[in-house]
Amino acid sequence: MHASAVLARVLLAGSVVGLAACGTASTSAERPTEAAPAVASKPSKAPSSSETSRAFQNANESSPAPASEVAAANESYATVSPAPIADAVPAMPERRLAPLPVIAKRDRFDETGPANVDGLSQVSFAQEGEDFDPVLTPDGERMLFASTQYRATSDIYVKPVKGSVVTQLTSDPADDVMPAVSPDGKKVAFASNRSGSWNIYVMPITGGRPVQVTSTSAHDLHPSWSPDSKRVVFSRLGEVSHRWEMWVTDTTNPSASHFVGYGLLPEWSPVAGTGANGADRILFQLPRERGARTFGVWTIDFKDGVTSNAMAIATSSGSALINPTWSPDGKFIAYAEVPAPSGRVEINQSRPTQSDLWMAAVDGSARVKLTDGNAVALMPHWGANNRMVFFSDRAGRGNVWTMDVANAVMACGGGTGVEHAATPAEHAQASAEEAAQPAEEK
Repeated sequence: MHASAVLARVLLAGSVVGLAACGTASTSAERPTEAAPAVASKPSKAPSSSETSRAFQNANESSPAPASEVAAANESYATVSPAPIADAVPAMPERRLAPLPVIAKRDRFDETGPANVDGLSQVSFAQEGEDFDPVLTPDGERMLFASTQYRATSDIYVKPVKGSVVTQLTSDPADDVMPAVSPDGKKVAFASNRSGSWNIYVMPITGGRPVQVTSTSAHDLHPSWSPDSKRVVFSRLGEVSHRWEMWVTDTTNPSASHFVGYGLLPEWSPVAGTGANGADRILFQLPRERGARTFGVWTIDFKDGVTSNAMAIATSSGSALINPTWSPDGKFIAYAEVPAPSGRVEINQSRPTQSDLWMAAVDGSARVKLTDGNAVALMPHWGANNRMVFFSDRAGRGNVWTMDVANAVMACGGGTGVEHAATPAEHAQASAEEAAQPAEEK
């Protein structure tokens, strides 16, 4: 049971609550150590509100799980159905995530349309369970997400960003999470435990039978497409290394797979050839192996099965930097920040009480804070027209929210750094005040 609980924490940490923080930036070509992942784990069922709370306990741990523990977990998943997380983890009290003033202003869970809070818009409205893992289609018109709103296990759903009709894309008694839309807009890759262990599946975005791409007894998570829509990079809990590994595979020929390196939740740059010597770039999170064992944001170059030029983009000893994502033009990154002043998330912390989204230029400069610090903001995904979707519980329950990051992009555009990490709303106000000044004062 304990091994199952450990597995549960990491997958959920990489899913609903696996976006944490930002810190100081670094552009040195510091090679990543072969760090062990956060505690090795995977859920036996989709994240509910209480389960994601418990899952956060070890989201920022970086030391490996004991080999015997991981082996036992893998063996149990290969022979029996996963035990529910509620059975695997002792019950813990829920931690209130939305600030009390937010809850007091409205009846919880009774929204019927977008609710604007501090310039943000709510775009999903789960009244039971949670909506999480949001991604946008390449044209920015539709949103895919995982949800436990309709039953205890999660499925993938599609809805227009500006509409209310929700279409179910997958339907399986197991869990389907972490959808990723191919750049050509035709296919969806996702992770599912329908075969026992977690594997990667691909299906048409219009619906149809999912095709299993990976089929090992290891746990494969978080697919991300190459710019040509032919390959995916994903995380694998190594059966030998007992670390989170990154692998690249051809979705039409899964036997042609390449080990990329150690890291978690990789994302392929949407623009090909932006690395050294025309290589593609892959963004991922990696923990330190010494000192404050917090996650940092890294990139590596990948070309013809070979990786090189590992670089630390953003690191922090006081915050966890988890689940980074690319801008559509490959020039910026966004990530979420969960404070960890002790160097790691405390074991008795059920979920973060607050986290924020940040963005930065790909060289680590010009950091801009995107959210206001009044709630939990996690799991960003950057879509077309400077539209970003993310997971938040600021209305009292975990749902998907959206924001316009155009002002933040303008603030980062010079690449010279931003002394004050202001929110987009603050930048807009400053621009308006400057425009209103008499010419002689400018």
